[in-house]
Amino acid sequence: MSVVPYLTIPDGRAGEAADFYKKLFNAKETVRMPSEDGKRLMHVALDFHGGTLFLSDDFTGHARYPSMCSVFVRLEKPADVDALLARASGAGASATHGPEDMFWGDRFASFTDPFGHSWQIGAAKA
Repeated sequence: MSVVPYLTIPDGRAGEAADFYKKLFNAKETVRMPSEDGKRLMHVALDFHGGTLFLSDDFTGHARYPSMCSVFVRLEKPADVDALLARASGAGASATHGPEDMFWGDRFASFTDPFGHSWQIGAAKA
C-alpha cells in the first residue's frame, strides 16, 4: 500500500505545475494524459526520490483554493530544507514559515506554490 497525493490545479495550469514540480524536486514525469479537448491534462504522474505525485487540471469547476491540506516532503539533511525553500521561492513560491530549527528536532520550512498548494519540508537535525 502507498499513499499518493493527487493535486488539482486551477485555471488549466497543470502542465505548468508539472514543470514547476519537476524542476523543484528533480522529478521525472512518467505519465502525461491530455484530455479529449487537448487543452487540459487529465492526469500527470511524477516520480521523485522514491515518492510519487499525481496531478491534473480542474475538471469540476469548483476546486477550492488554497487547498485544505498540505504535502510534507521529508528531506535527507537540514541544509536541504534551506536550499529547497530558496529554490521554491526563486521559482515563484511564497515562503510561509522558516526555515527554522523546531522543538521537535527538525529543520523545517513551508511554502505555498504558485498554484495555491501548501508544502511543508523538513529534515531531522540529528
